[in-house]
Amino acid sequence: MSQYPRDEFDKVPETSARQGVHRERLIPTRSNGLGLLITVGVLALLIGLAAYFVLPRLGIGAGSAAPSPEAQASAPASASASAAATPTPEAKADDASPSPAPASTPAPTPTPTPTPTAPAIDRTQPVAVFNASGVTGLGAGVSGRMSAAGWAVGTVANWAGAPQQGSGVYYSSPELAANAQEIGAQLGIPALETPGFASVTVILGPGYR
Repeated sequence: MSQYPRDEFDKVPETSARQGVHRERLIPTRSNGLGLLITVGVLALLIGLAAYFVLPRLGIGAGSAAPSPEAQASAPASASASAAATPTPEAKADDASPSPAPASTPAPTPTPTPTPTAPAIDRTQPVAVFNASGVTGLGAGVSGRMSAAGWAVGTVANWAGAPQQGSGVYYSSPELAANAQEIGAQLGIPALETPGFASVTVILGPGYR
């Protein structure tokens, strides 16, 4: 209760919105809204900064982000490499086709070994006849038989060299081997290749008949 006496201004109800001039205002003066706008702007700025810096770190919105220039440059190269690695139907068909069989190489024809030609018998080559048997006229008789067979008989004489143990037809040149062997077959004595004889030489040793 007030200690002052009541007057006409006290007739206003206590709950009325009206107030006397001598009473202090109980409701503050309304602001013009500028502070509210500033507050809302600051909050929007903070939310935008948070969305710009924080959301990419959390992986949110990465799917809608535009690819970087490096990714755009590498994408055609990757596509070209994939296309080159993927075989085309024509390439698959070529791979499946059987490869031609290699041409068979003919077996080499064996070269026949040449057979050495035996020297021909030449009866015109001179033949010497020596008698080492000690039997008189044996050399002349053998030389007559050879002449009758077509041989060209040259020297006919007694043997003046070392004593002979047997009879033989001697020659030193391979070209005379055929003549010596043919004469030895006719006379029944061996043909022997011996150095030092210039022509086929018949030596009649002891016991020859």
